[in-house]
Amino acid sequence: MRLTMRDGSATEEKILKLAKKMIIKDGIANLDMKVLAEKIGCSRSTLYRHFSSKGDIMIKLVEESLQIISSSSQNLPKDIHFDNGFEEFSWYVNERAKALIKEVDSVTFIRDYDCLYTNAYPQSSHLEGFKDFIKGDYLSDPWFIAFKKGMEDGSIRHFDDPKLQVLTISNGLLGIAERVIPRVPFYLQEQGYGEEFVLNQAKLYLNSIKNW
Repeated sequence: MRLTMRDGSATEEKILKLAKKMIIKDGIANLDMKVLAEKIGCSRSTLYRHFSSKGDIMIKLVEESLQIISSSSQNLPKDIHFDNGFEEFSWYVNERAKALIKEVDSVTFIRDYDCLYTNAYPQSSHLEGFKDFIKGDYLSDPWFIAFKKGMEDGSIRHFDDPKLQVLTISNGLLGIAERVIPRVPFYLQEQGYGEEFVLNQAKLYLNSIKNW
């Protein structure tokens, strides 16, 4: 799915980068704004001028993490050609799977965010903008366009609700990545597979929608 992150200042990017590093190491619940300000080398008042709450940082970081993952599987190379919509949609799905494997820190942060904020969003002045960011414009989304193209040319099975299918695949890949990618070494020891779970999930999804 296409996600477009809002621009931020260089100072905000520095704050977010350090905050993310601290969260990956110690967890979201243990992020302390005072400690964050000290590590950045600024006063808490300066920090709060950029982010009025811890929730603001959480919203911006999850938005940024989703954008990092999605950006690598949105823009088709200029020299690539597909014979049908299924081939194009497959490219998006497989590139997303590879991005989820590569972006370990972003996947780990999203996992921790999803686990902590199960009953409510973080309190943040950026919340409404974040909701709009997540909703996006699915009619202009390249995944949705390729999926519809595949249904029209017969390479993808007909679905009454293609939007649901596209979102299921996108969210399903993220879900298995959240479970596996931060703990790949343990999965390799325990089950003999790690990153392969994400790649195989992508293959299973694609096989389920292909019009054989």
